[in-house]
Amino acid sequence: MKTLAVCITLIALSGCTALMLSGGQGANGAAAPGSATAAGDASTSAAVSRSLQADPVVGLYAVDVTTMAGRVTLRGTVGSYAARQRAGEIAAGVATVRAVDNRIAVVRE
Repeated sequence: MKTLAVCITLIALSGCTALMLSGGQGANGAAAPGSATAAGDASTSAAVSRSLQADPVVGLYAVDVTTMAGRVTLRGTVGSYAARQRAGEIAAGVATVRAVDNRIAVVRE
């Protein structure tokens, strides 16, 4: 029984060590909930969202912002290709953004 407890403890600790060595990211590269990376990603998403909302053109549209390991994904719809491009430029201009995946659709009104 004691051997089983030791084995379980070692297995649990090895997972914690792997998580610590990966910078708070799991095997798929996603931030572990509550990790510093997850907190940074939430902060990055908030900063991008504020910047998009402050823009006189892009701010007229609902754009969803998600961030994973500093990589921002934009989703939603805008009324022109210029607004779509501007949203990508705004997101890329935020200091903590490493890359932008612009999945915004253009819907002519």
